[in-house]
Amino acid sequence: MAACLITIGGTSGIIQINYTISSVQYTIETISPGSFYIEDTAVDVTYTTITGDLTASSGCLTVTNLPVNCYEVFWKGLSADNYKISEIILGSEIITIPDTNFPLSSRDFIENVNSLNDNRIKIVGYKTVFSPPSIQNIEYYYIFKILGSNEPVLKIKNTDDTNYIYVYGTSTSCTIPVGYEEIDPCYSATITTTTTLAP
Repeated sequence: MAACLITIGGTSGIIQINYTISSVQYTIETISPGSFYIEDTAVDVTYTTITGDLTASSGCLTVTNLPVNCYEVFWKGLSADNYKISEIILGSEIITIPDTNFPLSSRDFIENVNSLNDNRIKIVGYKTVFSPPSIQNIEYYYIFKILGSNEPVLKIKNTDDTNYIYVYGTSTSCTIPVGYEEIDPCYSATITTTTTLAP
């Protein structure tokens, strides 16, 4: 086993690097150009530029750019008394959020998602369209910004946790459409992994 240099280029921003060693996944997030070492046995090494222009490269490992993708999640007012949005499914992972009233939710839902301290999933825009006189005529739209290619799926449950509604996202541009309110989420920028020092 040896150390392999990862170089962060660009000027500023936040970048996330993910890799796997012996079936264990690691993540590094940093906010400035520079370099660090990881073991040369790392596989599935990817980077995602969260903000700014930072990129990652290596002379001894293949580092793949994993882009940011955006999805529009939409639902119309439904007769779903006592239902809560409780989880977001992202690929094979289930992300738990504080219970949020469904379908009547907007700011609370945004806050519950964006306060997860998870850079992989953020809400960056939303709009609510109301056409009187019925609750069935309220439409809720959210733009999710996802690191990687996993589509977000909302899991809504009833009080007894026996019935579920699933709401799927649709791929869309990350440019916030006209009519949406843009949300500026807070991205964390901390190193959250162990690295291997150079020999």
